[in-house]
Amino acid sequence: MGRPSALPPGRLLDRAAATLSVTASRGVLFFTGLPISLRVALIYGASRLWGWFIFASVGLHQTFSPWKNSAMGYLEFVTIWDADWYDKIAAGGYPAVLPMDANGHVAQNEWAFYPLYPLINGAVSSVTGLSYQLVAPTVSLLFGFGAAWFIYRLCEASLQMRGAASGSDQRGQELQATALWATAAVSFCAVAPILQTGYAEATGLFFLAWALYWLVRERYLLLLIPALGAALSRPVGVPLGAAVGIWWLICWAQQARANSPVKALSITGTQLASALAVCAFAFIHPALAWAVTGRIDAYTATEAAWRAGGEHVLPFAPWYTQSQLYLGQVLGPLVLILLLLTYLLVLCAPVTRRTLHPALITWCAAYALYMLAFFNPQSSTFRLLLPLFPLLLPLVALSASRAYRWLLIFSGATLQFGWVGWLWHWKQLPGGGDYPP
Repeated sequence: MGRPSALPPGRLLDRAAATLSVTASRGVLFFTGLPISLRVALIYGASRLWGWFIFASVGLHQTFSPWKNSAMGYLEFVTIWDADWYDKIAAGGYPAVLPMDANGHVAQNEWAFYPLYPLINGAVSSVTGLSYQLVAPTVSLLFGFGAAWFIYRLCEASLQMRGAASGSDQRGQELQATALWATAAVSFCAVAPILQTGYAEATGLFFLAWALYWLVRERYLLLLIPALGAALSRPVGVPLGAAVGIWWLICWAQQARANSPVKALSITGTQLASALAVCAFAFIHPALAWAVTGRIDAYTATEAAWRAGGEHVLPFAPWYTQSQLYLGQVLGPLVLILLLLTYLLVLCAPVTRRTLHPALITWCAAYALYMLAFFNPQSSTFRLLLPLFPLLLPLVALSASRAYRWLLIFSGATLQFGWVGWLWHWKQLPGGGDYPP
């Protein structure tokens, strides 16, 4: 008997495609059968494995930097840049005397960085005896898992409450799927690798997502716990206090229309007290800087040390001047105005109002206004946009197409190479230094 003839290439491809289709279907069925908490953990874990691959790959191509004059391993690579400042705080705390530069202005120092993350790292390192270089990214990784869970819960709660308000009959499984996709979009977004570094972003995101969850659920006393953590982790206390306060004002106005203003104040009294407390949290770190150094503007003067122009920068002015620097005197301000109008349209878009709880829209408006007033637009701005993560929910909800949603995930994952390779990777500029991530 002769040997059986080999399958033609077309048949082989058909068989391979069929096998892949069956395997993918089984994988989806297995995934959807898991508890929701485990699904969230798997999504976030996969995103951090991808981040590890990117950092490990780019770190091998780091040939020169202020930290090492050769290729860098993963733990070395994820604990550079601002991670040095957090390490200094964990080891020695904050300076009692502010350092000064040659011009008599406050120089860069530890007071620009909030205390909770380095204090946790220092405590863990002291108790376990492990190096700070190992502890810091591990703590970030663990807080990131917690952040992913609260991001999912926040998205789910927002969709449920907006659906109830609009009379939508969207099923629980559909809401759950959309919330999971939104969690994946945040986990794989362009700047998500920062969540596994020696930076405080993962800690801040955990407390912020937790606080916004209680805000949406109208649990204003429980909100105080994560709001305090957020205010001591990252500079989000001022916009969070503003968002909680504005949301109270909206709720009070709604009650005042149905009742008397005094009755409305009685109804929303707990909410008002919570809003005032959250506003107070924003001033804890600046007040500590004042108390320790004896200088009332110790924190703001330190923050200004990272930008040109001295210690006193006018609110909103940096965006105008930087737009002119980047794009010219006429085109720069015009592009800035167009960006602001586009952002306003995004907040008012039907899909945003259909998916985001009004309190979340209030947060996105407050944080953007805070950035516009006090931040200096530069390469770090990409990372500083992470607290606007709720806007990824309406982006996901634009279409229920799996192809569209997978495209969002793949786009974010691909852009991570650009963020790590361009900003995290040190490259000497002609004038010295490099663009910070």
